[in-house]
Amino acid sequence: MRNFLNALLLLALLASPAAAAFALTKVTARVFSPGEANPDVNRARFHFTNPEAGEVTIRIFDIKGALVRRNLDSESAGVMYWNGRDQGGSVVRGGIYIYQIEAGEQVLTGTVVVAK
Repeated sequence: MRNFLNALLLLALLASPAAAAFALTKVTARVFSPGEANPDVNRARFHFTNPEAGEVTIRIFDIKGALVRRNLDSESAGVMYWNGRDQGGSVVRGGIYIYQIEAGEQVLTGTVVVAK
């Protein structure tokens, strides 16, 4: 009976929607300088898990809510980055920017800072 209960528990955990859901794991660096040569500080990286391999869209807005950039570049599976450039390729002004990550039904938001 104990093995049967353990098997049911394992099955419930594996079938759990939370186990297969998109999750943003970290954003590095939250304060970055696009003009720096060092890739550790010249871009904001969005690290996530995406078990179902669904589409992930990241949009960047300025503090007034205007769309600055969408369709960020991918660095590797589970990592997209923003290099501080707008949709036309120009480096943005220093300041606070809002990111919006859309994956399936989930929409996550937060902020990053471009330092000059």
